[in-house]
Parts: sequence; C-alpha cells; structure tokens
Amino acid sequence: MKPADPHNRDVRPLRLPAALLPGAALPGASVELFGLRFQTGSAESIVAAVAARRDDGPRMVVTANVDHIVQLSDDAAFRGAYDRAAARTLDGMPLVWLARAACRRQVHRVTGHDLLACVLADPPPFARRIFLVSARQDAADALAARLRAEGLPEGAVASAVPPFGFEADADYSRALAERIRAHGTTLLVMGVGAPKSEIWIDRHRAVLGDPVVFCVGDALNVAAGYLTRAPGLMQRLGLEWIFRFLQAPRRLFRRYFIKSWRFIGIVVRGRLAERGG
Repeated sequence: MKPADPHNRDVRPLRLPAALLPGAALPGASVELFGLRFQTGSAESIVAAVAARRDDGPRMVVTANVDHIVQLSDDAAFRGAYDRAAARTLDGMPLVWLARAACRRQVHRVTGHDLLACVLADPPPFARRIFLVSARQDAADALAARLRAEGLPEGAVASAVPPFGFEADADYSRALAERIRAHGTTLLVMGVGAPKSEIWIDRHRAVLGDPVVFCVGDALNVAAGYLTRAPGLMQRLGLEWIFRFLQAPRRLFRRYFIKSWRFIGIVVRGRLAERGG
C-alpha cells in the first residue's frame, strides 16, 4: 500500500521551561472532570512542560476520549495508569465541550496527532532518540524515514511491532522494555491502542527509564501516511468519529454504537453526585 501524503502543519518551536520537580503538577490551566485533572493548554505548552519535568520513570501523556472515560470507569489498571500519567489531555470533542462548560474559558483539544506534530516538523532536543511501538511495520518504517529526513541520524529511531497479545506475555514485554531502555530512548511513541498502551507503560515503568511517552493510537499511522484523518470541518464539529468508523467499521462498531452510550450515564451520575454533594 502506497503511503498517502502526511498531514503537516506549522508548529511553533518548543520552549522548554525550567525543570519541574518529580511528581510536580504541570503549570498552566487545567480542569477537573471524572475525578481527574486534565491540562487545557495548547499541545506545544503541554509537551514542553512534560519534557521539562524530571521523574524517575516514564513521563506519559494520555489523550482522553469518550471510550477512555467508559473504560476508566471499570478498569482499575487503566485508571491507575491515568492517575500516574504526567499529563492528561482532552481529545474527544464531547470532553472538550464538558470542560468548556465547567470552566467557562478557552479549552484546547489536544489529540495524538497534535502531540506528534510537536516533534515531527523539527524534533526538539528531548526527541532526539525515538522508539516507535507500532501495529504495523510499514508505518513504523515510513515514520522513521520521515524523522531521519528531518535531521535525526541513522540509529536514532528504532521500532518494534509487537505480536497480538504481547501485553500479556511477560517475557516478551520485559525484553521489549529492556530494548527501549538500551536504545537510550528519550521519546517513546505507543501506537498500539488503548488501554493496552497506557497499562503496558505503567506496568513496566521501572524498566523503561525516563522517556517522554506519547500514547497516540492510530495517529502514528496517520503521521506515517497510511491512514487519512477526517477533514478539518468534521474535526471542529465533533464528527471525526464518523470518518474513523467508516475506515474500520467492523473494529469500531462496538465502541461507537454500543459502549459509547455508557458515557451518557457516567456524565449524568457525575452531575447528580455534584448536586447531591
């Protein structure tokens, strides 16, 4: 399959703030939803703050959507990974609308595409040794080639395509985590979907070192040119999910037409609890 032209956009250079203490809260605006604190600033500001933070383990950025919120309600491992993430952003438009209603100020939607855009156009210093965990080898190879074209030297970008069910294979997972650390990875990009990406990072944080971690799912395939993102108007109207569904209806039917209804109940229960409290 021939890659499509990647979607590029101009990104301002990252200005890294002074180093943050381990575990310190990120600077900038945030909002609380579903018992979690979400950063509401721009992708550039969030990435810069996470890169400046000094932790003993991975500094993971997660991008919340409706499906994540549903899974967080009954998956303790996923919730733990979210709790320990360095930053949580609002990806799904329903979450952005809820956040805007809650804090009545500007709230940025920050997706996996936005996170990758911060490092693809001109890789900043923290993204000089990148490891891609991808669902497909051709996409990993294409993205690695794109990064080398942006000036990263040969060997600076490594990749792995784990087998199905790798997250339950202790030996494979340990070997992969050790390989990531041995590579000297400073930016780890997880493109194998949620919740496995987030849980896997959280479970192996003691082995991985302290890279910045982007959990971006299919955004890796889009950046590599193997998937097309929805038109900008659909994104702004909150209809990007329709475009994604049409690309993979069998895989996404249950997520969008069965599981997503639980989100409404979660929101209603949350509102009732706030009024009762």
